[in-house]
Amino acid sequence: MVFPLVKIFFGYSLAIGITSQRLLNKRFRSSPFFRAYALVANIVTVTLLPIVMWRIRLVFQSKKNFPYLILITYNVRYLVSYLVILYTVLSRGFRDTAFKEMQPLLLKLRQKEEQCGKVRETRRSLMVLIYVKFFTVFWMCITETAFLFYSNDTINWINIATFIFLTNAVNILEMVPMSYFLAMWHIARGFDYVNQRLDEIVTSKSSTKLKELKDLWLLHACLTKTTHNINKIFGPQMLASRFNYFIIGVIQGYWGAFFAFDESTPVYWIVYGSVGYQVRTLDNYLIDHMVDLVVEYQSSAKHAWSERRWTKEISGYVTYANSSKLQLWTCGLFQPNRSLWFDMMSSVFYYMLMLLQFHLVMGK
Repeated sequence: MVFPLVKIFFGYSLAIGITSQRLLNKRFRSSPFFRAYALVANIVTVTLLPIVMWRIRLVFQSKKNFPYLILITYNVRYLVSYLVILYTVLSRGFRDTAFKEMQPLLLKLRQKEEQCGKVRETRRSLMVLIYVKFFTVFWMCITETAFLFYSNDTINWINIATFIFLTNAVNILEMVPMSYFLAMWHIARGFDYVNQRLDEIVTSKSSTKLKELKDLWLLHACLTKTTHNINKIFGPQMLASRFNYFIIGVIQGYWGAFFAFDESTPVYWIVYGSVGYQVRTLDNYLIDHMVDLVVEYQSSAKHAWSERRWTKEISGYVTYANSSKLQLWTCGLFQPNRSLWFDMMSSVFYYMLMLLQFHLVMGK
């Protein structure tokens, strides 16, 4: 069930130009045609997006006599979003490199699983995480689409084309972090497989299985190296995406408080916006949670091994595992984890209160 969702994800990513890679037979492939298509799509997005955003802004302003601070924050939000989209489009080549980095590792992991006689089932907690992540991405795309539809004035062919273009462009902000999540999810699955297989080997009385330990050791080292490379490639992108989420979190929280106390706002819009805000918060949390899981699985403790028979191979692996603890930094500024997420949410709440105070002062 996961692979069809992943295939749809990469198909849509190719359609909106954030990658030139296609997923065929569980392999990433590209061609001159799709590279040219992605380039044209990128040029059109970068060129037309500011014009379309400005047009939608004028329509939004004409809907109602909004307070001045609402219009300022509207401009700030979409200016930041455009800059992040611009960087995302310009850095497409680096993300395509990351996909190529992942492909040999995924094939190697698949081969290891098949050598054991069958493909091992993925841990249930990892399956739940990826399904929830796909749900949050889908929901955010739909929520943003509904808001952009509301920002249109009349229904005609020009406005429909504008709406479709802007929806696809804004969805870039939601799709790219999903690529990073998928890479980390597959790496976590790989570490989990290595840990489970090593436990089976250690508890086994067969000496022939110890030969497999060296292969698992090499796979663990490849997973660790790939994690560092993926994190380095996606580092600037995730920094930009985190900043964009922070701005959206603060501004949408302020908008929610404003529209919730506006008597002209229908109840269903308040509920819809509130649910969308919570889903966006959950989506951002899942990324930091997945990074935490990768670090946890990579440095999985082997205390129970001391109760089993100890060999030279096992001793060497334990020494390696204890000396290769994984530490992931985003552009050398911070470590993405759940603690960082909670700190960021505190900052979002703090600056949201500041905007509300400015709103009250400017309203007098």
